[in-house]
Amino acid sequence: MCRPTPVVDRRRRPMQTVNSIDPHAQLRALYISLLRNQEHFDEFKQLLALYVVAPEADEEPVDAARIRAQLNGRIRSWIGGFFDGLSASQVLQWRAIVVEERFNVCLSPWKESNVY
Repeated sequence: MCRPTPVVDRRRRPMQTVNSIDPHAQLRALYISLLRNQEHFDEFKQLLALYVVAPEADEEPVDAARIRAQLNGRIRSWIGGFFDGLSASQVLQWRAIVVEERFNVCLSPWKESNVY
């Protein structure tokens, strides 16, 4: 019995590799996980607090790299495994926002104006 060969419309195929995942989708999945699960947020914040890198450091210290690997592993478990991982600079940015509670003044000018 001869089966017809399926026609594949290559114009409709996305231009990405099989292993490539949209970084914005990964970030959204992380946000949703942190917002829906207090335990995830608490552990995320705790691991970020343990991530210490001196400002003058040229390279990520071994202990910091270990913490970042642990953090990325936990994020993968929270969102189902499809996560490329946070870079060292991304972890520092998250740490500044979540742990040190530093926000860009340009993004939140109302903060000082709302003091009574």
